[in-house]
Amino acid sequence: MMMKHLCACFTLASCSHALADALPQEAPDSALCDTPDSQAPAQTALLQVAKSASLDMQLSQIRTQACATLVGTSFKSGAEAALDENGYRETAQLNCHHEMSFFVRREAMRQGFDICDLSDLHGFVHWYDNTNDAKTYAEMADEISRVATSHCPWLGRLGQPCPPKGPNCGDFPPCPAVFPPNSQPGAFALLNEEGYAAVARRCCRFEMEQFLRREIDRQGFFVCDEGGFLGLLHWYDCENDYQNYAHMVEEVNFGATKAPCLWLGPKGGACPPRAPNCPRVEEPEPTAHRRRTSCR
Repeated sequence: MMMKHLCACFTLASCSHALADALPQEAPDSALCDTPDSQAPAQTALLQVAKSASLDMQLSQIRTQACATLVGTSFKSGAEAALDENGYRETAQLNCHHEMSFFVRREAMRQGFDICDLSDLHGFVHWYDNTNDAKTYAEMADEISRVATSHCPWLGRLGQPCPPKGPNCGDFPPCPAVFPPNSQPGAFALLNEEGYAAVARRCCRFEMEQFLRREIDRQGFFVCDEGGFLGLLHWYDCENDYQNYAHMVEEVNFGATKAPCLWLGPKGGACPPRAPNCPRVEEPEPTAHRRRTSCR
């Protein structure tokens, strides 16, 4: 069984929605690290300086509003803590996702990276924002160094365009106008290998969504986290995912029994409690964490 990790693919997993209020001046994800090829080197350099200045401005904003437990207390912000083991531990002890997100941003910039996807940034932060994560600064720095070359990169090199994401990392592609004649609708295909293959030929998330929901119901579960559901669906909605029904069955069971962020509950029962690192941040932190719990 392949273990799922909250990637900073980690639909975050859980896995749903739009950026909100914590960083009101924040640029859209698509603008955070795109540098058109037509720009001259001097223009590119100026753009990066401007973006760095913008980040500095964001870091200088009042931050106690994000974590109620810190209001009225004296603490060193993740925007100011030293980028070393002591600084990481000081920030982790604040038990504040918002503050650790500042620390992670600064570490990424120290390594020469720029943020390309805020949702994935916050999915990553979930695994480092508390001392009970049992993480270290060295682990953080190492993981950040490998993000830009991963299957779902959310960091890009400063001064360069954001790296392309793999086919299962972004939004679902549109369904084809005409389905292949040897395909079947997800609402009626048999829940077996042949049925899965017939639905996958349609390469349509809506068709596979119906098939996957039926499989979840067959196993006696219901969806507690739609983000986790969509994160898994990404890896099964088309035949070019090279998946099979047996693996889907296994992953559905994993999402209800063993996943770091359980996103399924037993029919007739309650949803399982959220683990500490599952997407759940202090308001008004951005809430776009939809691809976290089922990403590889």
